[in-house]
Amino acid sequence: MTKRLSVKALDNSLRDIMDRAELPFGGKTVVFGGDFRQVLPVVRRGSRAQIVGASLRMSYLWDSMRHLKLVRNMRAKSDRWFAEYLLRVGGGSEEASIDDKIRLPHDICIPHTGEDSDLDTLIDCIFPNLNANMSSKDYITSRAILSTRNDWVDMINMKMIGRFHGDEMVYHSFDCAVDDPHNYYPEEFLNTLTPNGLPPHVLKLKIGCPVILLRNIDPANGLCNASMTVNKAQGQTIPNVGVYLPEPVFSHGQLYVALSRATSRSNIRILAVPVVEKDMNKEKGKGKGKGKKKPTKDIFTKNIVYKEVLTP
Repeated sequence: MTKRLSVKALDNSLRDIMDRAELPFGGKTVVFGGDFRQVLPVVRRGSRAQIVGASLRMSYLWDSMRHLKLVRNMRAKSDRWFAEYLLRVGGGSEEASIDDKIRLPHDICIPHTGEDSDLDTLIDCIFPNLNANMSSKDYITSRAILSTRNDWVDMINMKMIGRFHGDEMVYHSFDCAVDDPHNYYPEEFLNTLTPNGLPPHVLKLKIGCPVILLRNIDPANGLCNASMTVNKAQGQTIPNVGVYLPEPVFSHGQLYVALSRATSRSNIRILAVPVVEKDMNKEKGKGKGKGKKKPTKDIFTKNIVYKEVLTP
């Protein structure tokens, strides 16, 4: 997710320090590791062209990496079918419909009934016997449910906290604006704000439940920032992964990143709202079935891949 300009700055600095302006990185060997199938640098309100342009795409870097042919998923190497499926998803070669939706394997999907209990089913699959294992560090750190948006992550967190035994402590943010005599910032408005780096207005905690820190307090002892959206989970291996997609992904590589956190299809479960197709068996203009929609047996979801990023 490093932006192109950051690498360019390093390149220019090393050329200047080594006094070898004609050589990339001043003649120093620089090793880059990464996967262009994953999420690209975030460009706020950026177009597709701006996002692609901000990605790490230097011609000499690609020239040095062409022969490597990074076509293996090492995280899922124990499950060959799953590893190959991930590469097809990440490369945009998995068979898709006209609107770029791909079919998800049945054995990794949580059946979608449209009820609130669907999310509870996903939680039960990823966190079985939660209260019996809540004090186990290995149990808690080996499981996560990922989603693409912070508000969905917050909602899942609230559901999870409600499942822990014990008394709940509720903390509220300071919801008063300084120097606001005309009440331009009413309390109700301030309570809806969720700026980056700050906890939600209503923070609910229970003894024993894990918490997400806003900054690195003591990394050596594991007290560090770890927000679990799909984007933030990039680079991590999670033994038991749940993916919650009430709406399709919205940027390049998000579906690939979400699926590839797992090591095999046996330890990942997805709850995705399925695509509803029109009933094509009804003749146009006849009966009440015109335009009627029905859910399909297969579950499809959108897969966004900017293929121009993957081509040297």
